[in-house]
Amino acid sequence: MRHLIIILIATITFSSCKTKNDGFNISGHIEGIKDSILITLYDLDQQINLDSAFSINGYFELSGKVEYPTGCWIKCQDEYANIQVENVNMSFTSPIKDMHLNSLITGGTEQELQNELMKLQKPYDLIYYGAYDSLMNKKYPNDEVKQSLIKKFNESQKTLHDIYIDFGKRHSDSYMGLDIVYMNRKSIDKDTLQAIFEKLPISIKSSPTANALKVFLFEEVAEVGKPFIDFEVSSIDGKEFKLSSLKGNYIYLCFWSAGCGPCLMEIKFLSEHYNEVPEDLSIVSFSIDKNIDAWKKASEMNNITWHNVSDKEGDKGKIKTQYQVQAIPTSFLIDKEGIIIKRFTGFDTDGNIIAQLKGIIAEKK
Repeated sequence: MRHLIIILIATITFSSCKTKNDGFNISGHIEGIKDSILITLYDLDQQINLDSAFSINGYFELSGKVEYPTGCWIKCQDEYANIQVENVNMSFTSPIKDMHLNSLITGGTEQELQNELMKLQKPYDLIYYGAYDSLMNKKYPNDEVKQSLIKKFNESQKTLHDIYIDFGKRHSDSYMGLDIVYMNRKSIDKDTLQAIFEKLPISIKSSPTANALKVFLFEEVAEVGKPFIDFEVSSIDGKEFKLSSLKGNYIYLCFWSAGCGPCLMEIKFLSEHYNEVPEDLSIVSFSIDKNIDAWKKASEMNNITWHNVSDKEGDKGKIKTQYQVQAIPTSFLIDKEGIIIKRFTGFDTDGNIIAQLKGIIAEKK
């Protein structure tokens, strides 16, 4: 009861400063932080901060408006917690340590689902993070214990993923559940996906996630051995770019994002070794960032001098979905006739991607 009273008092104190009657309002408290610590609400899809506030005795308030229920992070110092933001009043409480495991969030039907999922996953989260901490900090006396920790880590990771996908399928009539289904669409058979899509409530069927799933189910998708799917988008300097304009050259088409570490590692490698790229090979970096400033900053910092384009539709964009990109970086090598001859997922830090491309092209010739 004592905590409830404090939260109510804090809410009244903040309400004179910020009100959003038609949007969301998050009244929060983080235990263990000093005054004037910045707390931000980060939209995972748009890659932007929706709001921010400085702590007063650990209390803060965040407000704004979302078009659809939106998966976000509440970030404080180096910690974060997942929250499903809806245009309702919400409350957030957590110690600063391990916020992603220990936060208590109420308000909104989507957050209720998030809480249910966290409850199902928490026993395995504790095993996963415990094993990870022990492995990273070498808290094991011998190799036998190390191998046992690796086994626990891998098994708990798989169980967490299985719980996640199953939860998404069981709650696919919600924004959160459908988002899980879409993000894992390639590991769910298409008959199940189609049944899920057909049963979607009308309110959700018009959402960006539902539209993206519709593209995946019913429109042409890119596959190795088939012609590339043409698209017309904007380059980073605002010019029109059409993939078919490069036909007659080999094309290395790579989907990436400013927030993706392996993507930036690959871009840095390509930049540092760009003089080794064959003359008949064109590189196209396709950003899936919705945050244009982040795209531009990452491009400048990593010296992208080749074709650098985006449809500005983000993670659920039509082109990304048509190319069946689920994890990034994902890249495609396209031959001079426009046929996709190789798909790459991830970036191999031990390999030389340019040498790999040269080898594949040499075999093709």
